[in-house]
Order: sequence, then C-alpha cells, then structure tokens
Amino acid sequence: MNNRYSDSFKPRLKPLSGRPDLSPMLAVLFLLLIFFMLSSSFVQVSGIKVDLPEIGTKGTLGVEKFVITVTMTENGSEIYFNEKVVSWETLKQELANVSNYSTSATVILRADQKTPFGTISKIISIAEKANLSVFIATVPPKKKQETTFEQNE
Repeated sequence: MNNRYSDSFKPRLKPLSGRPDLSPMLAVLFLLLIFFMLSSSFVQVSGIKVDLPEIGTKGTLGVEKFVITVTMTENGSEIYFNEKVVSWETLKQELANVSNYSTSATVILRADQKTPFGTISKIISIAEKANLSVFIATVPPKKKQETTFEQNE
C-alpha cells in the first residue's frame, strides 16, 4: 500500500532541456520597433537650396506638405511645387487641386531672400484666389537682437 501512495505524489512534469524559444521576444521587439517608427515624425528637408530670410519669431506648424519654393537663377526666378518645377499656369492648377482635397487649406512658401516682392505677392494672390492660407518659411536669427527706439529730434 505504501508503494501506491508514493507513486501518486510523484511529479509528472519533466524539465525541458535546450534553449528557450526566442521567437515571442523577437516578435515583441519588432512590434516595438514598428510602433516607434510610425509614431515618430520625419522632417524631410527639401533638396532645393534656398537662402531664407531671418526673422525674430519662433513657432512650429503642423501642416500637410504643400510647399511652394521660389529660387533665383540667372534667368530669373524658378518656381517649384512640392519639389517639381512648375509654370504659373501649372501652379494655379496645383493650388486649385490643393484647395479641393486639403484638410488644412494651407501652403508653405519658401522664397529666396533675393526673390522680388512682386513674385511673392503674385504667388500669395494665386493662393488666396484658391482659398488657401499661405505661410512664409523663414529662419530664426542666429542671435537675439533687441529693438531700440531712439527719439527723433
């Protein structure tokens, strides 16, 4: 009788030998990697060289990527819409399309500081006719300058 009771209390589990399975841990690591990649924000810098003017205000703006870039060349100004060279008529069509499917109805204007004001104002008027808001991209100044007021005599 003693034998029968001692057999019933013996553990039936046998220890596993070998390495642990790493596939669940790798799956969690890949899911974390994908999560962090999708949740991070990527700022794409345009390949078109523009010498932006400096201003004294700071701020960021989260908008869709509809960028008008104006550069100065030997032949005059060259206009890009989302890094593609466009003419004035093509720009009008592109801005009309943007106003139809954009949620923010906003474009960013990156103009070289040597660009004539007439060109910039023409682009802004085309955007306003398409019911779009225009934000002008600038670079913050390298050092903070204070405004001083002097009394005229």
